[in-house]
Formats: sequence, C-alpha cells, structure tokens
Amino acid sequence: MKKVGLLIVACIISQVSYGQFTLGVKGGLNFSNLVTNAGSFGNNIKESKETQTGYAFGLYSRIGNNFFLQPEVLFSTKGGKVEFVPTGGGSPVLIDIKTNNIDIPVLVGFKLFNRIRIQGGPMATIKLSEDGEFVSELKKIGSNVNEAFAKATYGYQVGVGVKLLGFDLDLRNIGSLGDLSESQFGADTRFNQTQKGWQLTLGHKIL
Repeated sequence: MKKVGLLIVACIISQVSYGQFTLGVKGGLNFSNLVTNAGSFGNNIKESKETQTGYAFGLYSRIGNNFFLQPEVLFSTKGGKVEFVPTGGGSPVLIDIKTNNIDIPVLVGFKLFNRIRIQGGPMATIKLSEDGEFVSELKKIGSNVNEAFAKATYGYQVGVGVKLLGFDLDLRNIGSLGDLSESQFGADTRFNQTQKGWQLTLGHKIL
C-alpha cells in the first residue's frame, strides 16, 4: 500500500511540474434524504421517501491530466424529511430537516476521450448549523438532545463529469460512510440516521 501511495504522489508531482493544475468555481443542487433507524422510537418516527433539495457552491482544484486528484471545499445544505407521530395519537407531522455544512471531498479520477471524467473518493463534512425543529420534536417524545447531528462525519462522492461548452457538468452519488447521528437515551431508547442522495453541479475554470 505504501508503494502504491508513493506512486500516486509521484504521478501527481510529475503532472504539476508540467503545469497540469486547474483551479475553478462550482455550484449546483443537492437532492438528499435521510434513512432512519428509530429503534425504540419506532412508533413515533418514520422515514419519508421525499427528498430535500439543497445547494452547494465553492472551489475545486484539479491536479493532473488523464489521471488526476481533485480536492474541493464546498458550502453545502443537505437534509431530508421525517414523519413524527405524536405520542398518544394524533395527526402525523412531516418535518423538513436541513443542515448547513462544509464538505471537503478528495476525489481521484481519470479522463475518457479527453471529455468524460470518472471520479470518486472520500468526503469529510463539518456541520455548521442545523434546524431546531427536529430537536424540538425529539424532545416531545422523551429525548434530551440539544443537537440531532454530529459535528463532523465522513462520507463519499462518486460519479461522472463531462466537458460541455467550456463548463464542467458533474453528477455524483453522495452518501454517509457512518451514522450522521447515533443517540441513546436510557438503556433501550436510541435512533440513528444516515444520508444518501445526488449532487448536480456546474463548474468553470478560473486558473
């Protein structure tokens, strides 16, 4: 594994030495939803199949040519919808959940026909803020949490891109590599959530 890592680094350095470095801006939409394992909250919390539409924008760099490394820093809003059933009965309440994040994907990719890019890799997500409505509903059914989601999580992005009229159009599948939250209240009361979805962005080279 060390030899493979050193070979990748050597390839990247050789590409940079020949000027194969790109800096650009990008922006677009996130289409995400939450997968919830409600545990003993199962009678009160149900998944919704509806997606939450958010947005993403930021900077990317591309190091290399046919084989490349592409780190990015994006401000990103993501979320989902969860259905709450009030304790003791009553009409279900559909809650829109949204978090504001900094996403840092580091992708490895390669080009086909000098126009199509295949890429994928890990992504770190740092949560900046979250809506309070979800926490308020959790407290109604016996939770004492102040925040529903972890401060930092890890996920992945994988997808394809194409060069179109001087712009980079990218479609990626995004998801969690672990739980966005895993909360426990007492011996048997717990729930966890993971996230999945798609991201569609348009990028443009500035350097």
